[in-house]
Amino acid sequence: MKTFLFYFLLLLSINIFGCKCAYEPDIESSFKSADIVFIGSVYDINTSYKTGYSNVENSLSKVKIEKIYKFLEDDFKSTEITFFGQQLNSCDFMFREKGKYLIFGYFDPDTTFFYTTHCSATQLINNLDQDDYLLLKKLSQENKSKQTKNTETISDIIELEDRYPHKDVTNLKLSNQKLSEEIEKQRVFFIVIISVLLVIILILIWMRRKKK
Repeated sequence: MKTFLFYFLLLLSINIFGCKCAYEPDIESSFKSADIVFIGSVYDINTSYKTGYSNVENSLSKVKIEKIYKFLEDDFKSTEITFFGQQLNSCDFMFREKGKYLIFGYFDPDTTFFYTTHCSATQLINNLDQDDYLLLKKLSQENKSKQTKNTETISDIIELEDRYPHKDVTNLKLSNQKLSEEIEKQRVFFIVIISVLLVIILILIWMRRKKK
């Protein structure tokens, strides 16, 4: 009984601390928040990279850029990007299979790698249809038209700093806007489950004593 209770509570904890997104990821909102948007081929995935947490998986994925829709720097010339994902960060999208993806990436100045999240519309291109490609083209054209000229003002500097926020800040922006409501729902659910378990335990104790 104790073993069952332990594993049940463990499953509950996994559910409670999973990644929470503010909305169902869609292409338009993901495009606006991302630093880079492109179609690329994931050709190398390394999950053997370890930190101090020896049992925690980390992922380094090499991606070849094939078609780019958005990048914040006009002189961006890279043809490949390395993405870093951490199992400890439940929102990190860790590539599990090689293939061609539509990727919404964010730059992390702490690691100098890029990363993507489950709160973005990063996905295999097999899931895209013609309307999705038309939307990407439209968003790309709109983004280019909004780019300012190379005149550096104070507002430009502030904007540049905001382009590369700390990874935690970005994840907060992508986190659930209704987080307080979700926490309350989880709390109520947890209380109900514990109450049910206590009732079951009391019944089992009562039945055991009755047999004696």
